[in-house]
Amino acid sequence: MAKEKISYKAALEELQQILNEIGNENTDIDELSAKVRRASYLISECKSRLRQTEDELNQILKDFGEAKA
Repeated sequence: MAKEKISYKAALEELQQILNEIGNENTDIDELSAKVRRASYLISECKSRLRQTEDELNQILKDFGEAKA
């Protein structure tokens, strides 16, 4: 299965939508596990993107520090 490409912003917006749907208590029980599974995937993608961005920023700062010295 190909990995889905989704932006950080789009993932957060979809997570908010899922939370709102679940919070309304109108979510069909048959759809609940699919929504929770999707939310779990989106959270994982956001965490991965944050880690990647942190690593990139740390490398940039390290390179900047070495260039200054």
